[in-house]
Amino acid sequence: MKPAPFAYHRPSTLDEAFALLERYGPDARLLAGGQSLVPALNMRLAMPAVPVDINRLPGLDAIRLAPEGLAIGALARQEAALRSPLVARHARW
Repeated sequence: MKPAPFAYHRPSTLDEAFALLERYGPDARLLAGGQSLVPALNMRLAMPAVPVDINRLPGLDAIRLAPEGLAIGALARQEAALRSPLVARHARW
């Protein structure tokens, strides 16, 4: 089975991503990763009207120390967090 038709967007900036979210409102769904989404789309278990792929947006994968504490970006991969010296030093389990 193939997924139902949808309007796919891959913004290249945060401003573009925010504009898409504002334009499409509740029909927009952020896509980050997507390894489990593709099979769900193919089986039509998930049918987002407007996926907005943020995987290539710069800076969202950062792991840094901020004034308020450890900041882990929305696109930071688990492996990166596990290997991060900042996480090892500043995360409380």
